[in-house]
Amino acid sequence: MRLALFDLDDTLLDGDCSALWNDWMVECGWVDSPGDYLARTQAMNAAYHAGRLKLEQYLAVTLSPLAGRHEAEVAAEVETFVTERIAPRFFPQGRALIARHREQGDLPLLISASSRHLVGPVARRLGIEEVIAVEPELAAGHFTGATTGVLSYRGGKVTRLESWLAERNATASHLCFYSDSQNDLPLLNRVDRPVAVNPDPVLAEVARVEGWERLEWRQNPQPGASSSPLSAAACG
Repeated sequence: MRLALFDLDDTLLDGDCSALWNDWMVECGWVDSPGDYLARTQAMNAAYHAGRLKLEQYLAVTLSPLAGRHEAEVAAEVETFVTERIAPRFFPQGRALIARHREQGDLPLLISASSRHLVGPVARRLGIEEVIAVEPELAAGHFTGATTGVLSYRGGKVTRLESWLAERNATASHLCFYSDSQNDLPLLNRVDRPVAVNPDPVLAEVARVEGWERLEWRQNPQPGASSSPLSAAACG
């Protein structure tokens, strides 16, 4: 099995789906004390980009507005959210790259530290069926505000990928991984072909030192970066 692994936020998506969802929940009136909520989550987002976030704390805050809500209610709201706020932010180069991998017989897999209630619908819009994401806990079809299982964050992405393969009694003959974040270095260092996409400063420096391929899909790409959606298409 040849896998093309993709991070989501700031990789295939120009932005962070969880941060955008936080704004959406405030607009929907799902959040108590919205000013405090947004200040806390924005500070945590900054910690994430600096490589210092404790994801458990972030999830405890950001899943709390869903506690007690039925999964059908949340799913309906997420579909509208994805249509209005997420789909317009997909990088066209990312869509082209997913299609190219599929044409070559590689299986695209979206692996994200965001929650499945967001990542699943976003993946479907991108035409990706296989997803590894944070699993929100449900009780009788209602969100509890907690999570279950290993978080797909930092080294947890490696653990979750290994579990995903084991559940299918499969072996990966080749792995490539596209990511923007220093938080994904544990998985980037484990795959056959790591590719830095719109990298943060730490990942950009690691990519330079290690000689990893780098793609820049935003305007004004940095020196040495490629903006071509197909230059890193082949896993092999």
